[in-house]
Amino acid sequence: MTMSAAFIYLVMAAIAIAIAAILYLVNREPGRAFFIGFTLIEIVIMAVIGAINGVLGTPNAMMGRLFMTFSGSYGFLAFAAICGGFYVAGPLCGYIIRKPGAATIAETMNGVAQLLSGNPNGLPVLAAGFLQGFMSDVGFAIYGYKRWTLSVLALSGALAPLLQQIPEVYFFGFGDMGISYNLLALVIRMISGAVYAIILVKPITMALVKAGVLRGTAVAKEEAGGLASGSQPKAMQG
Repeated sequence: MTMSAAFIYLVMAAIAIAIAAILYLVNREPGRAFFIGFTLIEIVIMAVIGAINGVLGTPNAMMGRLFMTFSGSYGFLAFAAICGGFYVAGPLCGYIIRKPGAATIAETMNGVAQLLSGNPNGLPVLAAGFLQGFMSDVGFAIYGYKRWTLSVLALSGALAPLLQQIPEVYFFGFGDMGISYNLLALVIRMISGAVYAIILVKPITMALVKAGVLRGTAVAKEEAGGLASGSQPKAMQG
């Protein structure tokens, strides 16, 4: 990792902390605990989903390298179109667990799994995972972790690359391509993140609920309540 990219990652992390503080002050409720802990099953879910997404993300990263090697300036844009695959763990775990930090932890585990499974980009994937997960969490935090519609999932997926994109531009050497080019790449990534979240999160959640592996989570309790009342499963509602 170049010194400039490393410095920018640190700056983005500082910005993330500032955003977290602002959102906490905006959404805090009297009597609500500052930190909401995770149960053992929630920790396992975040670790497993993050790891699976990370292992699947390594071939995605290799494909991106291929695009950038053989497609010149268009390669980075083509890579941006498939980047939504990196961001799925955040919206998915955020939707399942419904607690602050779930998306961040899942995407950080995603980065760890990518690193261990041979991602060609090396250590920066850890910082990228954290930033992706944090901004995915922001999508839920904007609504105080109280809304779980498709539009909120899309927002969570779309925000994932917002901070991570900036240092990555310098890491891959595309800073000289100009603001317009890199803004276009960011927009493509955001659209990709939103599309992946819309298409995958709720169907995967419903499949896991039916398989019984999400017992004790917020979404499983919600679905159980919906079935008891005879209504359509909420995970399939918009």
